[in-house]
Amino acid sequence: MKKILFFILIFASNLFGNILVYGPGGPASALKELAQEFNKNNAEKVEIIAAPPSKWINQAKKDADMVYSGSSAMMDGFIKAMPNKLSSDDVKVLNIREAGIVVRPNNPKNIKGFNDLLKKNIKVMVVDGSGQVGLYEDMALKNGKIENLINLRKNIVFYANNTKIALEEWDKNQSIDAFIVWSHWARFLGESKAKFISIKGSNALYRAAEIAITKTSQNKTLAQKFMDFINSAQAQSIWKKHGWETK
Repeated sequence: MKKILFFILIFASNLFGNILVYGPGGPASALKELAQEFNKNNAEKVEIIAAPPSKWINQAKKDADMVYSGSSAMMDGFIKAMPNKLSSDDVKVLNIREAGIVVRPNNPKNIKGFNDLLKKNIKVMVVDGSGQVGLYEDMALKNGKIENLINLRKNIVFYANNTKIALEEWDKNQSIDAFIVWSHWARFLGESKAKFISIKGSNALYRAAEIAITKTSQNKTLAQKFMDFINSAQAQSIWKKHGWETK
């Protein structure tokens, strides 16, 4: 049923000449609110189609006006997957997000920073796909200490292919003490399910949302207008609201 509704939405958007914007879940909440604001002043509408890339990439090859990503590596992958649609020359860097640690609301293991993830009896979850490929490794090895990665790997009990899977695992597997993820996902989970531990400093990492207008878009003028809007000073309060660093 969900798949049928997904394609009905795409068909309806094409029928009314809307701008179709495809991408993953990470930046979606901010972009959906930005699209709502943008659409108030435009007859033609921007539609944000957000899901794991495997759900939409084949359709995006046919009709995407814009494609966004949760990291540069992810965007590079989209360009390789859709060379007739996307070019690196057209990529616009948007806002960045901080990677840190999500723990349980009462933080029973008293996790205060990255080094606490290396202690015995700490169960850690990571995402090793989508916009987080290599994230936990980069975090562990940022200071050139190989023992950090060795000890972190001993404590990783679940490797999720994407954040959606990780969030589901967080809900059903209460034995997991922490997972490495972007700060805004703690807001998504809410205070009743999660607390975010910032690790600003030596192990801190950031990655950017990016967006590009496709070569085949039939309404590049409106697409460019939306791109300018989401990168504007006016848009920064919405980005910040959804957990992104502002410019």
